[in-house]
Amino acid sequence: MKFIDSNVLIYVADDTDVVKQHVARSIVRDAITTLGFMVSAQVINEFCAVSHRKLKKSTDEVYGFLEIFERIKTVPVLPAWTRRALEIRERYNLQFYDSLLLAAAEANGCDEIYTEDLSDGQVYCGIKAVNPFKE
Repeated sequence: MKFIDSNVLIYVADDTDVVKQHVARSIVRDAITTLGFMVSAQVINEFCAVSHRKLKKSTDEVYGFLEIFERIKTVPVLPAWTRRALEIRERYNLQFYDSLLLAAAEANGCDEIYTEDLSDGQVYCGIKAVNPFKE
């Protein structure tokens, strides 16, 4: 199982880098059709915040993207994962929200996380970080 970080979803909506947008859209297509991917509610919420604030998307545009992303398996964020995120943050010296994503991925048996925010190829608590945008 593969976990998708919010930056992948953000590139789906971001028209400024067509290469990254193409890669991100391919990942989302795979996530919808193969069911081997997941996101957390945190990822969806981060997408919404960035889409409004940075990408200047309208509420209707964000709704349109949500209709697509809601077809990807989505897990909630549980309090136990917050505790685990604190441990992960300490162990790997990461930002808290990156650690929370790893805790969600770990709790759901993911072996990879697609993200730009972690070191490509690095393994964190058994989960390999994959930067799908790396050239």
